[in-house]
Formats: sequence, structure tokens, C-alpha cells
Amino acid sequence: MTESGSTYNRLLDKSQEAFLLAIELYNRPTIRYHAEGCCFFLCNAWELMLKAHIIRDFGENAVYYPESDRTLSLSDCLKKVFTNESDPLRVNLGIVGEFRNTSTHFVTDEYELFYGPILQDCVKLYEEKLRELHGIEISDRIPENYLALSVRRGNLDYETIKARYPREVVEKMLMLGSSIVASRVDGTNTIGYSTELRITKKKGEGFPVSIASDASAAVSILHSLTDPTNKYTYRTKRGAEFIKNKLDKEGVVVFMKGQPKTFNVYLFGVFTDFYNMKGNDAYSYDLSLGGEQPSWCYSQQAIDLILQEIRRNPEHVIDAMRVELAKRKKAK
Repeated sequence: MTESGSTYNRLLDKSQEAFLLAIELYNRPTIRYHAEGCCFFLCNAWELMLKAHIIRDFGENAVYYPESDRTLSLSDCLKKVFTNESDPLRVNLGIVGEFRNTSTHFVTDEYELFYGPILQDCVKLYEEKLRELHGIEISDRIPENYLALSVRRGNLDYETIKARYPREVVEKMLMLGSSIVASRVDGTNTIGYSTELRITKKKGEGFPVSIASDASAAVSILHSLTDPTNKYTYRTKRGAEFIKNKLDKEGVVVFMKGQPKTFNVYLFGVFTDFYNMKGNDAYSYDLSLGGEQPSWCYSQQAIDLILQEIRRNPEHVIDAMRVELAKRKKAK
């Protein structure tokens, strides 16, 4: 093995270790400053992973500044590898990098409410780019369901913040509110809004409502709230790509009509139709708003079920499901 090859492997190994530390720190309940600790190790993981990519493609000298023994910063690595400065990935990591650089000056408990979703996006992007750039599945070292950060949800009370912190901290947090919204990496350019109605018996609170089964606009009483972006993390294309990569790594070949097939969106749809996943809360969630076409995303449970059935009978499972689906269609 050459020296550059050895450096490449060491950087990738350290990168994955830093990534796993970031996940563990964020999800450890006894640590108070989850976001700050996770941010430091996530930035480290990205920097090491990108430097490994640069060394492999451009040589070891490419990670150093000209006429210097200093290696490139994370921001310069990003510019070298991802040249489009409007790329959502660049925007996301720019905010995470800024958080790393300034969090020691502005330490607040509320940071987690701001940065939790941003760090979750950063985790997803790392998983995808580690696979794309280096052919490595981080899920070989940590189960997929552990990649979800235990992000704390809540409302920001700016009056309370102003009472607790100095003026410069308050100004910093107000600036975060506007800059972070545009950095979400969810495959769309839309921002979702939710309205929460609480039914109370106390007079003078809110406004009176009644629940009518024949109303044109229905409401439901919820006993628990689930953020769909945490549970349902796979759009159709991403789910199909994830399953394809898993099968390729395991050497499992799926067949249709006796011919080997690359797992794709169509085959993904065969499974979702066969198991009636759309509309089943265990497997899917519709992100569309009223009047829009359905926009389904899927849970890890759905992905695991598809992988399980393919591994069990890769040669015949698709054909058997297609026959059954044809019978169902004919019976309607």
C-alpha cells in the first residue's frame, strides 16, 4: 500500500469514528449540550472524509495550502469538492460550520431547538456522500434506525430569551431564525406549516369549537404527536437507491420474469402496492397539502420489510407479487 493510500484509509476510518461519536453524543441523555458536541464531531467527520476524497483524486499535496504545512479547512474542502455554492449541502454545512466556530461564545440551551433539524440533515447527507464518494455504508457500523437524532422539539419564547441572555446572544439567536429556514435539505424548496388546536374546558382560553362527523373540514383528537420528518425519512427514489445499494453490497440479485434486475423505483412500487403501504402509518406518510398530488415518504420499517422479503426469495418474490396484484386489480 502506498503512503497516500494508507493516509486515505486512516482518514476515512477516523472520519467514521468521529461521525459515530457525534451520533452518540447527541443521543446520550446525560449530556446537556447535545447540539454543540455533535456539531464539533460532525464537522470533523466531514473534513476528514472530504480530505480522503481529495487525496484519492488529486494527490496528498492537494489537501495543503500552497507553500504551507497547514491542511485545508472544512469550508475550503467543501469548495474544492462541491463547486456549486448554492448547493443545499454547501448551505447546510456552512451553517453547521458557523455553529462550530461560534458556539463557544454563545452557549445556550435553546441552540438545540434551532440546530437539531439542521444537524439531522447533516447526518443524512454524510451517510449519502460516504456511500457516493467512497462506496462505504455507515449502516455496517451502526443500524439505520440509530441515525435518527433525538431532536428536542419546542417553541422559542423570545421574551424569555431576552430575559435570560445578554443582548448580543439574543441578536445572534434572532439572526439564526431567518438563516436556518432556507438550509433544510428535504428534497423540496417548500416550508411546511402546522396548526395545532387544543381542546380545553377552561373558559376564556382560545375559541369554542365542536366536533361534527359530517363537517366539511374535519379535525381529530391526537393523543401523541409525531414529526413525520423523523420517522418517515425515505422518499421513493431515496428508498429505492438505499435498497439497491444494500442488495449490491450483499451480492443479492433480484429477478423478474427470470431475468436479473437492478432494484429501482418501479420494483419499490411493486412492494408498496402489494403491502398497501400508502396510507398505513407504520410504513408511510403523505407530505402533500390540501389539493396537491400525494407525496409519500416511507419509514425504516418499510425499507426493512422490503429487504427482508427480497433476501428470503430474490428469484421469485417480484413475480409472485405482480401476479397477486393483477388478481386484485381484476377482482375490482
